[in-house]
Amino acid sequence: MKTLALVHGWGATGESWKGLRESLGGSWRVEAPTLPEWRAEWLAQWLTGLPLPETLAVGWSLGGMLLLEAVARAGVRPAALVLVGVPAVFCQRPDCPWGQPPAAVRAMRRALTQDPARVLAEFARRSLAPGEEAWLAEARRLFPAGQAPAHLALGLDYLLATDLRLWLGEISLPVTLVQGEEDAIVRPAQAALLKDHLPPAELLLLPGAGHLPFLTRAGEFQAILVAKLKG
Repeated sequence: MKTLALVHGWGATGESWKGLRESLGGSWRVEAPTLPEWRAEWLAQWLTGLPLPETLAVGWSLGGMLLLEAVARAGVRPAALVLVGVPAVFCQRPDCPWGQPPAAVRAMRRALTQDPARVLAEFARRSLAPGEEAWLAEARRLFPAGQAPAHLALGLDYLLATDLRLWLGEISLPVTLVQGEEDAIVRPAQAALLKDHLPPAELLLLPGAGHLPFLTRAGEFQAILVAKLKG
């Protein structure tokens, strides 16, 4: 039986993938951990417990960055990768103007000490594209309150500091990039940049979708994964 390994993004938990686990768990082994730390070393160790030659690894946002790092630097080799709203560099750099302003991410970090629930709720709102407002309640459930502010702050530190571009040449696996064309968190230009650094990558743009296509375009997203699992 093939394995589907699902890695969530910042502010979320393994429960982000509940719908996929319920839909696909009868046909494939589905694993979706809640990350205890934002370190590629932890993820690499967890992945090595799976049958990697038969594993499709899916990473969303920061989780996808960790997945790329685990493959490029730790030598983990699943059968293929699907990356959802994943940048090589999350924050703006002089040679990467499409990322988020570092000052905005630092402001989020400071706000975590005062009202982490509000930070998470605002991030959920921004993760939706115009026209996806009907999904707001479900989007907020992806980012549950009660998480440790220190843990969330370390995730933001990773996003502020990490530039994966130097490592992407080490990746030779089949990669599929799934990108919402209206994603305000990771803009489409970021997906194009990542594709340029991953010659074998396939880029699937979803018109009208934001940062949560596995929620707002669940049927289409599931079909992508099933095609890869059967391929």
